[in-house]
Amino acid sequence: MTKRWLYLAIPPLLLVVAAFVLVQFFMDLDEDSSDRKAAERLTLYRQTILGEYQKYRYLPYMIARDPRATLALQAGQPLESANRFLEEMAENSGADLLYVMNEDGTTLAASNWQDDLSLVGRNYGFRPYFKSAIQGEEGQFFAIGATLGEPGLFLARPTPVAGQPIGAAVVKVDMRPLEAAWAEGGETVFASDENGVIFLSSRPEWRYRTLSELPSDVRETISVTRQYAAQSLEPVSNQPIVSSELVTIDGNAFRHNSADVGLLGWTLHFLVPVEETRKSVLPIWAGAITLSLVYVVIVLVLRGRRLRKASVLLRQESADLKELNTRLVGEIQERRRIERELLEAQRGLARSNRLAAVGEMSAAVVHELSQPLSALRMFVAGTRKFLDKGDTGTAVENLNEIDSIQLRMASLTQELKRFARPGESRIEKIDLRESIRTAEKIVRPRFEETGVGLTLDLPDTMLEVETAPLRVEQILVNLLRNGADAAASEGEGRVLLKASQTGGEVHLQISDNGPGIPEDLRERIFDPFFSTKTSSGGMGLGLAISMRLAEDLGGSLSVKANLPKGAMFELNLPAIDSEAERTGPPLDMDSEAAE
Repeated sequence: MTKRWLYLAIPPLLLVVAAFVLVQFFMDLDEDSSDRKAAERLTLYRQTILGEYQKYRYLPYMIARDPRATLALQAGQPLESANRFLEEMAENSGADLLYVMNEDGTTLAASNWQDDLSLVGRNYGFRPYFKSAIQGEEGQFFAIGATLGEPGLFLARPTPVAGQPIGAAVVKVDMRPLEAAWAEGGETVFASDENGVIFLSSRPEWRYRTLSELPSDVRETISVTRQYAAQSLEPVSNQPIVSSELVTIDGNAFRHNSADVGLLGWTLHFLVPVEETRKSVLPIWAGAITLSLVYVVIVLVLRGRRLRKASVLLRQESADLKELNTRLVGEIQERRRIERELLEAQRGLARSNRLAAVGEMSAAVVHELSQPLSALRMFVAGTRKFLDKGDTGTAVENLNEIDSIQLRMASLTQELKRFARPGESRIEKIDLRESIRTAEKIVRPRFEETGVGLTLDLPDTMLEVETAPLRVEQILVNLLRNGADAAASEGEGRVLLKASQTGGEVHLQISDNGPGIPEDLRERIFDPFFSTKTSSGGMGLGLAISMRLAEDLGGSLSVKANLPKGAMFELNLPAIDSEAERTGPPLDMDSEAAE
């Protein structure tokens, strides 16, 4: 199925790849076309700027040679005749302003002499164009007017044109009509000076902003010459605009082309929105997506037909599935019945095993009781003879031996009774830690007598089990006493009881540091009447009874070596089963124990 979908996905992928290749190809064509257009427009605008410059370049030279304009310099004061001459020249030439400055930079005659903001009497000696002219050179400078606040190109010539200059003739050219022409053309064009300050722009909001952050020394020079008045001169973009092909200004992306004007270090910039250079992208992607959608529709139609055919087959198979489901339900019920019968059979087998154990035990009982009975007969016969002879002292000794033998036989029968019926108690939900503490209290005197240390390692959380607490305590008492007896022979005997829970079982480990149990005897350690206590008088029924109790409680009891020394008995009991809690009340084990 996966391979089939991969095959179906190949045509759309090929369409996407082809569209991507075409997009790149046409984007390159559009960018080349945009660059050619930009080069043509930059050439045109460059010639326009140079034309304006050449148009007025001669005018300062003519004024510097005309005595009517320079007469005020010779007189050393403003003259009305000079002012009127300059006013007439400005009207005829179209220049914005014409004025004459003395060698100190003070204006003595100006074409706007009758205006409220006349230049006459004002000093502009700080301007670079004046400094160039007074040194006998041609002055050229673009700036915002210090008096009128209007930008323009200032052109200056020394007067006289030969010899020691005594003043300067200046013409101011208004360049704003160029900006208006650029804006009317709907194109994004601006010009920057040698410092990267935009002084002409088809977008007024970009005027007097910079291509990049200006160095402090450049800002100081601009401030001294008052070239751009109080403009902040902040960068127009977050990234420097130098020769980058792509620029971002005010969040809009443009393709950038530039050209040198060849005048005062000026540079012309032509911007084209990136969207215009990618006008072929949208139709190509639209076509590719349309073809892909058509392909998907065709595939879905064909798949729909196949699914309708499949649905017919599914309806035909539905009846067979219902019949199969009915048979499965019947088989599940039959399996549950067999499981119940198997459980009953297992219980019967457990009872048979216990009866078999009793049969095996009977031979050991005969062996264990036959010798005490023979000894009793001998002591009874001897006692009678000693009494007939009047030897009461010896008779009393025999009676004491008889009493000792009968006590041993009574103890043996009591252990046999425990093994046959280990006790009757009701199953209940308990915290196993409480049963452990109860068993510890019962065996505490034995540990104090033997001098063996007992340690309990119990978890902080409850160990919830559903069991017979008296039977569990009997198992623990047997195991703890055995541990105390085993560790008593050691200099520092120790017994450790550790409890934990893993999954659905509670684990109890009783370990000691005694001599341990040889590996070849571990399989027989739980047999009735088998004991490793050679000198303690044990009858070998304690572990057998404990094994029986653990199995009756649904658990297990095992033994293994305790490294580095000693033995470890492990008792496993089932933890609380939530499903068993919901099935009904706890069972009474008295009936089973009485069988």
